[in-house]
Amino acid sequence: MFADLSPIAIPGALLGVAVLVGVTYWRLRAAEIKAETALQPTAAAPTEPASSEGDTASHTHAEYSTEDTAAAIEHAYRIAFSAGRIDYHITGQHAEVLAEVRANVASSIHEKDYFPRRPMMLPRLLQAINDTEHTRHHLVSLILEDPTVAGAVLQRANSAFYRVSPTPVERLDRAVAMLGAAGLRALLATAILQPVFRVPKGYFEAFADITWEHARRSAQAAEACARADRNSDPFVAQLLGLLGSLAAIVLFRLTMDKYREQPNLLPRAEVFITVLQQHRAELASMIARSWELSDMSVLAAEEQVRKLPPQQMSLLGQSMYYGELCGALAVLNARGDYVAEVAVRLLVDQGLDRDTATEAWRGAAAESML
Repeated sequence: MFADLSPIAIPGALLGVAVLVGVTYWRLRAAEIKAETALQPTAAAPTEPASSEGDTASHTHAEYSTEDTAAAIEHAYRIAFSAGRIDYHITGQHAEVLAEVRANVASSIHEKDYFPRRPMMLPRLLQAINDTEHTRHHLVSLILEDPTVAGAVLQRANSAFYRVSPTPVERLDRAVAMLGAAGLRALLATAILQPVFRVPKGYFEAFADITWEHARRSAQAAEACARADRNSDPFVAQLLGLLGSLAAIVLFRLTMDKYREQPNLLPRAEVFITVLQQHRAELASMIARSWELSDMSVLAAEEQVRKLPPQQMSLLGQSMYYGELCGALAVLNARGDYVAEVAVRLLVDQGLDRDTATEAWRGAAAESML
């Protein structure tokens, strides 16, 4: 796809740039399991897989949110905020903070401290990757404009998946050739957005890392769903899989600022979790519109706000929905709080065919190469 290659050396210092770091009561009931299992954050997850009966049937009446999906997502939030239990009785000054956040959600996308503007490199790089008339030299020049992206490309080319020789890949043109169009497309969204998933140190310091983990797991699962239906763009699905977690970071920053206006008030995890439960999908939809994503992408994000049953969503909307749910389940699984068989069964119960559910789970549970 590339022509007119001229070698371009990359300073050795670039190799170190942008190494991406994967910055109460719990009740889990599998649909076919008769007994209920109570889970605390450190409790052992159920080991009995649900019955496979009906796995090939389409669950056309699955609701957007069920007791099981809501419990899984809430438990992922509790991990992010290190909250052993949740008390949603929010009163007094905490209720005032919650009201202030609600009043400022829409305006938050205009605050440069909360919200990253549309990453301008993204459409330019995508055009260069997809256009066969662009030379590799031109593509490398674009990548060099952002050291974070350049470092991520080199890091991925040096991963065990791509590098077949003991000699490190130190030239960006060689790294681009090794990754190819598919590898670069899979890399771009996360490489550009990952630095945003950072918050100042203070309260709830685990939140940014857990949210980034959820983001990349969701993106990988959404991409797998899009590849399975063969009618959706996997890269677009991956980008949409990141938007919910990006919205969560913006909402976290907004809520923390509202607490800072109350200097004698200690932040409560329940307030943050309530904000995320109520406004995450709404803000993700606003981000999609503000970035001027395609009509289909905006529709997919809006379907989450409307809480449509997944089988009534567009294909991209389904990829976004199942990606985020699968990402939350994989966060729990990584900590021993959910087993793979039950996670796949829950995805099936929510309307995903078993083969696609299995592929989505593999994507979400895999360690990222980024």
